[in-house]
Amino acid sequence: MLITILSSQGALCTAAANGREAMYELEAKSDFDIVLLDLQMPIMDGFEVLSQCKSNPYLRDIPIIVLAANRHEKINSLKLGANDFMSKPYEPEELELRITRLVNSSRQAQSAKRAKAEFLAIASHELRTPMHQILGVAELLDGENLGNEQREFVDIMKKATNSLTSIISDILDYVQLDHGSLKTLVEPFSLRSMLQHALDSNNKARINLSIADDVSDDLYGPSFYVSKIFGILIENAVKFSSDGEIRITIREEPQGKFGSLFCCSVSDPGIGISAEFHKRIFDPFVQVDSSRIRRFEGIGLGLAIAKRMVELMGGTIGVQSDEGVGSTFNFSLYCQRQDT
Repeated sequence: MLITILSSQGALCTAAANGREAMYELEAKSDFDIVLLDLQMPIMDGFEVLSQCKSNPYLRDIPIIVLAANRHEKINSLKLGANDFMSKPYEPEELELRITRLVNSSRQAQSAKRAKAEFLAIASHELRTPMHQILGVAELLDGENLGNEQREFVDIMKKATNSLTSIISDILDYVQLDHGSLKTLVEPFSLRSMLQHALDSNNKARINLSIADDVSDDLYGPSFYVSKIFGILIENAVKFSSDGEIRITIREEPQGKFGSLFCCSVSDPGIGISAEFHKRIFDPFVQVDSSRIRRFEGIGLGLAIAKRMVELMGGTIGVQSDEGVGSTFNFSLYCQRQDT
């Protein structure tokens, strides 16, 4: 009956017989205008579908109206992030009005989000060009016969330009991830070679890399994401700890015939994170050192980028930390094995 009502209004509808089928349809085509969700479904109920949608960066902005049978279902669905609810049995006219209101509101929000993303992407690209030009000139000057003071000026220029370029790249990556437009090539790669490159880019003398002997090396997946995640966490570990050993551990949990979950940790003996920041540390623009006179560079996007990439790879990320003691970031990544 519901499909008939909506179709008569010109809507293109996709029906699912159970929660698992609903998630399959949503993940296969994430551009639905709205979801009408019955909480009482077989195999996977509506609460689980709602929870998965709101935790998925590509699905969480789709408005969801739940069809609830009682007050308990209404309250629990709102706690999980439902945008609206209807009591069963529902009135078709009221349901149509609620759908129209939510769809119009969602489209306006998405339009504003796209405009913001496009502006930041264009601005970031435009900023990159002069930064590369300045860096190129600095490299040319570095090859000249300069005095000590002039060489010091060139070094300052190069360091500042590299720092700005890194910030611009982080902004562009975050905007594209948030908008769902950062596409990456799924390709074969060597886990150990990729990690060695990440170590070479940092103070590898302080880093203790421990990979279990049975961990697969030849993998198939988004190598850019893997490299970026490790790069962010290793760079942070080096930045927030002036000395002491940084430990990286990796173990593998096979998942079926073809894939594996790689359970990783990056630990440092640095400044640590106070308990009040544990839940917010992965939010964009949140910084451990937010004082007016800051000791550490950055704009607080690295961990937000890492979290989003981890989630896109079917994993999770969390932190264990005490202020003044150090931090351990535990995360998991799903990749396919090439030997299967």
